[in-house]
Amino acid sequence: MAAMGTRAEIVAPQDSYLCPLSAKQMPQAELDRVLAPVLGNTLAPSAIRLPNADGVCAETDAPVAMGFTYTVARSASDQAGQAHTWPERRLVVRSLALAASQEQRVRQRVARAVTELNALDARQPGKPRLPDAAAAYQGAAAILAKHRVEGLVTVTVTPDVHEHVKRRYGTRPATTVRSARVRVCAACAETPLAQAVQRLGWRVYATNHTAEGLSLAQGVAAYRSEYLIEQGFGRLKGRSLSLTPLFLRDDQRGVALLCLLSIALRVLVLMPCIVRRNLQQAGATLQGIYPGQPGRQTAQPTTEMMLGALRGVTLSRIKSDGKLMDHLTPLHAGHKRILSLMAVPLESYDALVT
Repeated sequence: MAAMGTRAEIVAPQDSYLCPLSAKQMPQAELDRVLAPVLGNTLAPSAIRLPNADGVCAETDAPVAMGFTYTVARSASDQAGQAHTWPERRLVVRSLALAASQEQRVRQRVARAVTELNALDARQPGKPRLPDAAAAYQGAAAILAKHRVEGLVTVTVTPDVHEHVKRRYGTRPATTVRSARVRVCAACAETPLAQAVQRLGWRVYATNHTAEGLSLAQGVAAYRSEYLIEQGFGRLKGRSLSLTPLFLRDDQRGVALLCLLSIALRVLVLMPCIVRRNLQQAGATLQGIYPGQPGRQTAQPTTEMMLGALRGVTLSRIKSDGKLMDHLTPLHAGHKRILSLMAVPLESYDALVT
């Protein structure tokens, strides 16, 4: 979607877009230029807070990201060959959670590299000794490339010459024996690492919305909601509803099936929303929905988990001697807990057999 031709095609009928820019559209050198005012402390990014479940964004809430905007002029042609020029806003956003996660992984890689480098000259059975400083630097470069921490670790190689006197034996006079080896010492480069951490978590989004129509916080909230929509599409096309493959020759039946499954999709999407909201209000968790882990708890159950816990509930209808008899699997405490969180009255189940 972020391709320039696609953006021009969206702008042509005066539609709007919001999409992240890839590394091809926003190279690292260009991103460094954009972030230079922030990293140089000449531009302070704004704190971004998302609205809660009630749609209220409180200033006391912890920010989820930091960011700023700038505008560039874009010009491209649509599929018809008509040229379009429009102002494009760039939303430069740093997700704090993503930055923290990336920083943790970088520090772990640095720690592993330092450990391996300091053991590079260790004496071990069957391990060849480093012959000279060039071999030591070559081995260190391989370790740095392996962990992708070039420039984040300082490596020092020093020669170590040891002399000892070999005593006289028989007619052999006493001699001084010199043995040389190299020592490798590695440590984390704190300043380059701190500079690298400042560049983590940043992403640039492009939109043709005006600042009045889509603020920085609204843009971040809108793009994060995109994943929720994709989850619904995944249920519609996946195992939950299995829209594909579709083997219907009549178009009307296909439309009817799609309408029916869209109703089921609304139910699948609505169930976890209600349950999670009720759990949050009660400050509680739900357990008994993980197969093989009856004690495991969660405050964010999914629809598939809860339906899996209800899988054993069946309604049987038997006709004997002209008499119709119904039997409903008794609900245990876990089933009743799920139904209560879904705001489904138990009487609706009891009414099936009365």
